[in-house]
Amino acid sequence: MKPTSTLLLAAVLSGGRALAQAPCPTLPADHISRFTSVEPSTQPQDLRLPTTHAFQVLAQGGDAYTNATEGNMLESFDFTGYAPISGSSTNGYLSINHEGSGTTSGVSMLSLNFNAATKLWNTSAKHPVNFGPVVGTINNCSGTVTPWSTIVTCEENLGPTNPVDTNNDGYMDSGWNIEIDPATRAVKDQDGNGTPDKLWMMGRLKHENIVVAPDLRTVYEGADDGSANSFVYKYVTDTPGQLGKGKLYALQLSGAIGTATTGTWIQIPNATPTECNNTTVAARALGATSFNGVEDIEISPLTGQVYFTAKGPGTIYRFTDSGAVGTTVSNFEIFAGNSPTVTNQAYTINYGSGSISELWRTGNDNLTFDSQGNLYVLQDGGRNHIWLIKPCHTQAAPAVELFAVTPAGCEPTGMTFSPDERFIFVSMQSPDEKNTLATTDAAGRPVVFNKSTALVIGRKGTLGTATALATAKPELHKADVYPNPVSTEELTIRLSNRQREEATVTVYNALGARVLDQSATLNQGENTLKLPVSKLRNGYYNLVIKTATTTTTRSFIKQ
Repeated sequence: MKPTSTLLLAAVLSGGRALAQAPCPTLPADHISRFTSVEPSTQPQDLRLPTTHAFQVLAQGGDAYTNATEGNMLESFDFTGYAPISGSSTNGYLSINHEGSGTTSGVSMLSLNFNAATKLWNTSAKHPVNFGPVVGTINNCSGTVTPWSTIVTCEENLGPTNPVDTNNDGYMDSGWNIEIDPATRAVKDQDGNGTPDKLWMMGRLKHENIVVAPDLRTVYEGADDGSANSFVYKYVTDTPGQLGKGKLYALQLSGAIGTATTGTWIQIPNATPTECNNTTVAARALGATSFNGVEDIEISPLTGQVYFTAKGPGTIYRFTDSGAVGTTVSNFEIFAGNSPTVTNQAYTINYGSGSISELWRTGNDNLTFDSQGNLYVLQDGGRNHIWLIKPCHTQAAPAVELFAVTPAGCEPTGMTFSPDERFIFVSMQSPDEKNTLATTDAAGRPVVFNKSTALVIGRKGTLGTATALATAKPELHKADVYPNPVSTEELTIRLSNRQREEATVTVYNALGARVLDQSATLNQGENTLKLPVSKLRNGYYNLVIKTATTTTTRSFIKQ
């Protein structure tokens, strides 16, 4: 979600003065960001959401496109952007990036509408976007939905070691942002000559994500390019709402990361094809600050401050900027995650029946704000959680919750809201192909997370029928297995149950054959079970724990 013009103006008028910490909002009872955290754990085979929420599957890798001649949807779902039609929260397009390479890269465009009677989303059409006129794309990673409801998809790869200009237009083929009209599924013509263009003047770099400010001119973007070239950029368009022409800048801090509180925007040459092709080289030569894996950048709807992630150290930074007219930044600081002095940051997660200290770890990736200032953080690394950080959060007084524990093997990606914030759109990128557990979504559909999956999430009562939701059999409250991989004689299972009941523990090998059975009595609260695994061959196994009320699956590796 993007800040209002009024809020951005407030940030501009701050003139670099320190901004007061935003208060935690009092959310309506039915707001999508109001929930009790799930309990942290290793990744199960299904998706664990707050008990107040439900999900519905919209698409999976391999789904057929509407026109048979177009083939099937690619894998590696990434940015999942809901573009409303005329501002509608029930009728729009869902743009899904495919972060592959070569022919496995691209974008799928889905036509969606919400049925108020069934409380379910309908996917009426699926089509690929045609990037042929711009010589294709590569590694379509993140992106944005612009304020004027187009899609920008970002190429995270510069192409081959020896870059090529296939169509001899002066620009290297890969490493750009591309704007798409979701209604026509066509790349936009940026210079009015009748030919589609990539966004050359925004620079050639390893793009992750962009965000467009409410002034429709100021754009922030970042490069995920290791420890040396991960720069934060600002692009100021010549004309509001038109991304084709503008000036490009890179951020240079006034000192070391972790201590510097101010910085300067250094202009990066971008007037010619040669200059646009060499954005990274120029930014490095001019002294831009590298942040080791800039993954996403967003704007707070409460203060207008700019937030961005550095995946390498596992840090979220923020700063104050004055938009299109600003040449300096102020109030630069670490907002959440690890820091130079605390490299193993942990936050206390209250999950209803208890609390636990959970390590933040590295890999903070996608960011998404709701209109109340709550910041969702999708993790690529660590335990691949979806976190929520409240606007009142400080490192000294944390306000962190856990929105989701994601399916085994996957990275949660994308995330956008419907304009009314009743729905979240998000993808689970490339879960483990060996996952076999079927869980029921809000439409009553059995879902196995063994391929990339695009979802819509809403509160129960807003999404899904009561009948379908009632058929879903829950998991145990908590179930962790360790060590994993296991090379000792025993595998430890730590789990929590809400009542005393009997359970069966069954182990299946990679072929689905049952290789071990064990019975147990679970008590209310914490339980620890020991499973003998010394006689199992090395390899991949699924562990299924069944009670009269739950079915829980975890995977482990014997080595």
